[in-house]
Amino acid sequence: MKRSLLLTTVVALAVVPNSSAATLLHFSVSDTDSGTVAGGVIPGIDGSANGTVAFGTVTLSTNVPTVGVPAGAGDRSLSFNGSSGIRLPGTQQLLNATIASNGGFTYEAWFSYAGGGTINSIIDYAGTEKLVREAGGTDAGYRNNSAAPLYLLGAAAVGEWHYAAVVFTPTGAVAGDGSLTGDFEFYFDSNVPAFSQSAVTISNFGDSLNRTIGIGTHPQGFAGDFFNGQIYEPRVSLGALSGSQLLYVPEPGSSFLGALALGVLVLRRRR
Repeated sequence: MKRSLLLTTVVALAVVPNSSAATLLHFSVSDTDSGTVAGGVIPGIDGSANGTVAFGTVTLSTNVPTVGVPAGAGDRSLSFNGSSGIRLPGTQQLLNATIASNGGFTYEAWFSYAGGGTINSIIDYAGTEKLVREAGGTDAGYRNNSAAPLYLLGAAAVGEWHYAAVVFTPTGAVAGDGSLTGDFEFYFDSNVPAFSQSAVTISNFGDSLNRTIGIGTHPQGFAGDFFNGQIYEPRVSLGALSGSQLLYVPEPGSSFLGALALGVLVLRRRR
């Protein structure tokens, strides 16, 4: 099934964690997306782009993932050449106060890294909350506050398709210094968490920068952060999505096997 590229604007909703979520962006593209579409994004097959949102040469590629893809997803990926990207209109969509009132946020996307570059931002809010495949390593990773540590999600060799998701759930209110503390869950090629990290603080640094969300780029277009390769079905949601709410659809029986494996691991650790 072919679908148009979708750009959903921010919806102000009070969201219960793991219940429902407002979609900030979801780019789902097909071979018919070569003209003006919702939101003014034109990642044309010929490389044309509307500077309002996309910039540089963002093209559509027939290179798409086949594992975990939901029914009705696009039949094209977004291809970035290391000097191009997509910016969500507006700014400060992931203010800490907004995250807190909506019960968290969720990043997710499939990506295929082509090599080169430096930071290779896949999804990047304000340059501070970044899902990446940095050239200096071999794994997909996530940086909070644009600083160490780099949370490594899983090995992602050049030319391989992988799915990654980051889910943040606040465990308290915004602090007096504007920071927000909560728990992260990280997913890789599955809708079962690969691992989690508790008591992580997001500072107010991103809030202070008054920036937007970039796909395939730092939102300011910094040269060192451009992504090289393809990104498929990138989505950012307000709210901490559960595994069953993520885009990734596991093979029949794989969720049960994954949960069983996690249970066995826990039992072994308790011995």
